[in-house]
Amino acid sequence: MKQYRPTLLYAIKIFGLIVCAGFGIFIISIFLNIVSLFVASSFFEKVIVILLIILFVISAFLIIRSNNPAIVTYEDYIRIGRQDVPYNTIQNFYIAKGGSEPYVVTKDGEKIDLEISWLSKKDRIEIEKVILENIESLTKQV
Repeated sequence: MKQYRPTLLYAIKIFGLIVCAGFGIFIISIFLNIVSLFVASSFFEKVIVILLIILFVISAFLIIRSNNPAIVTYEDYIRIGRQDVPYNTIQNFYIAKGGSEPYVVTKDGEKIDLEISWLSKKDRIEIEKVILENIESLTKQV
């Protein structure tokens, strides 16, 4: 088992997305503050603030949770994000060309992007090599 983690640039990306989510919440709060001018209720204002805080926490959680470019290679399968892909189900592997992400196509016709652009170049090359070696070894056995 070998695990590959993203570089520092990925953390900067996540931080930027959270800041953008916060800015979006701020813009929504401006519109809700305009509405609260016509409703003279401190309860309404507290509900809006609590709702916006909850909305920001949920959006930050979803941003962090949805993006997981970590890849783990095992003897029989590869874990891409949160998806386990056995090597024997991979029909084709397409390496990165011209800035595109490499991807695998399973025997079911499912295309799975590896999302390894956030990893170091050494790790990307090693991952591609491991996948190609495992696919080739399985085709030689058949």
